[in-house]
Amino acid sequence: MTDTPQAWPVAVFAHNEARNIIACLDSLQVSTRHTIECYVLANACTDRTEALVRAYATRHPNVHLVSIALGDKANAWNVFVHEASPREASHYFFIDGDVRATPGALDAMALALKQNSQANGVSALPKSGRGIEAFKRDMLENKGVAGNLYGLRGAFVERIRSRAINMPIGTIGEDALMGAMLKWDLRGDTRWDNNKVTVAHEAGFEFDSVSPWLPREWKKYFRRRVRYSVRGYQNKMLGKAIQPDGFELLPQHIRNLYPRFPEVLRLEWRGLNTLFDWLAIREINAAE
Repeated sequence: MTDTPQAWPVAVFAHNEARNIIACLDSLQVSTRHTIECYVLANACTDRTEALVRAYATRHPNVHLVSIALGDKANAWNVFVHEASPREASHYFFIDGDVRATPGALDAMALALKQNSQANGVSALPKSGRGIEAFKRDMLENKGVAGNLYGLRGAFVERIRSRAINMPIGTIGEDALMGAMLKWDLRGDTRWDNNKVTVAHEAGFEFDSVSPWLPREWKKYFRRRVRYSVRGYQNKMLGKAIQPDGFELLPQHIRNLYPRFPEVLRLEWRGLNTLFDWLAIREINAAE
């Protein structure tokens, strides 16, 4: 008689992903030979995402819908880590609902963690999108963490829980904060260590790019560029707050950092990006 293998929990972040969520879930079913439990964190969905997931779950009992009223990925991450996911697992995986894991991706990521005992987490590589080669090169050189698909060692997640560490609500691009947690080893008094992250070369994710040339995508593309600039300023503030105070003292909401670090909000010439930086500074100032 053999014991049933402990399932790997997978967080699937979804905000109005009716167009993509089924393809994402299908990809997860062939991403590993191991048992997985998928938790679709549907945050503030107003489209058919939740209905589609409910119907899918009737045919795939390892899929669970977690309905969240607040539309915020960082908050959804907190809900998964501290509330929705099982308390014990050897690995935890995180994927965006608009991407697709490549076949065998989770197995490759688990193997990479097994082969790199000092690593707290593992990244997958992009397999589609504009600028893919530069994206991959940067991740490999700097041991980057892409929020599209990454994994955490179970012991690392347990440390997060035991210290009640949460991501501030409103954090954009939580992958940068995740990278800081991993490489600073959840401490505010240690040196940045790239070896705390390993990259699984055989694991990948695919997604459909937003084209700036299609009129229907212009508004989405413009808004994304502003959010990238907001994220840049947030990351600078988070870095200042984490060292030396640590991760436990991060505020509940990211906007609580804005008044603490006004010196970060300096507008500098960055070509076309200067426009988006200016709009980002306006948005941040309006949120204080």
